[in-house]
Amino acid sequence: MARHGPEGLAWSSARAKAGKIRSQVSAQSQHTEASRPAGGDRAARDQAVSAASRVFSREHPYPPQVENRGIRRVARPFRVVAFNARGGVHFAGILECLKREPLASAALVLLCEVDFETRRSRGRRVAAELASHLGMSVGYVPEFGLVDATGRPRAYLGNAILSAYPLEDVAIISLPAPIKRTFRGIRPLRAVGGPAALSATIEVGRERLRVCVAHLDSRCAPEGRAFQMEALIANLPRVGRALIGGDLNTTTTELHTSKAALRLPFRMLLHPGRFRAPKFYEPLFERLREAGFEVDGSNEATRPTFTFSRFIPPLARPRLDWIALRGIEPVAGSARVIPARTSLLSARVSDHDFIAVDLDL
Repeated sequence: MARHGPEGLAWSSARAKAGKIRSQVSAQSQHTEASRPAGGDRAARDQAVSAASRVFSREHPYPPQVENRGIRRVARPFRVVAFNARGGVHFAGILECLKREPLASAALVLLCEVDFETRRSRGRRVAAELASHLGMSVGYVPEFGLVDATGRPRAYLGNAILSAYPLEDVAIISLPAPIKRTFRGIRPLRAVGGPAALSATIEVGRERLRVCVAHLDSRCAPEGRAFQMEALIANLPRVGRALIGGDLNTTTTELHTSKAALRLPFRMLLHPGRFRAPKFYEPLFERLREAGFEVDGSNEATRPTFTFSRFIPPLARPRLDWIALRGIEPVAGSARVIPARTSLLSARVSDHDFIAVDLDL
């Protein structure tokens, strides 16, 4: 999976260029959270997005993994599920959830934060093994390789698409990094890579659908996530049926510094509704609308999707996970949030819940 030799030098060069681009994003992020970027800044922002997209898409060091199987027969209507698997640490519980309704009828499962042979996941190839158990095709993008002292990757962190239909035209979409990402608990290894989405085409009957999974930055300012979303959209077809799903980390705030993190509890107490209904505070939703994508109807309104513990009251939980549609109608009333546990009394299998919606295809 890894690329070595001269390409490693190219990756270093790309990281240097990316640092300059991150500075531009940081400068653009100094605004009030409820504001929208001024129209006069749009041309400069578009230029920066274009430059970032070229740098990252050319230099991402790891190719996708794809394993196609035959079409898996699933019940109608076409059901889409998105889920942050938290590495797949609780693999058996996640698999049990996916084998039960309403998740068992999913034709498409978009997975964020799925590990490949890490210690925390006990060496599992999480996406590939889930796909094998479910009889689905799978595409996997390694965002970060965990490399040893020789520069050899020993494990990977990434995102995946599981599909009841074979995946075609699978492509990595490398995303700009608004801030430098750090990782805990990986020493003596170090992380090499960058944020990346994965897109592919599936054919459902006579309809072709472009699908994409993305995991946006959780600690940068909202404008940084909008910057990532613009780069993602720029690498998708401009017309045609498409969907984007995953953990968009719509925290409505910046968490990069300790000072910002300390302000979070006060914001939760003063304005708890913003975390469950973040559209006004997160300009990435405006970028989606500009490209023809909608989130209304495909997501259960104001329902949170993230919690560290079941004991945290729902009013204090944020909504971080989303499914956005273009050229596709969701089945009315089908959007839902499904708790990430196998029973009412069992432990959670992730700090995120599953989200699902049925599509009229």
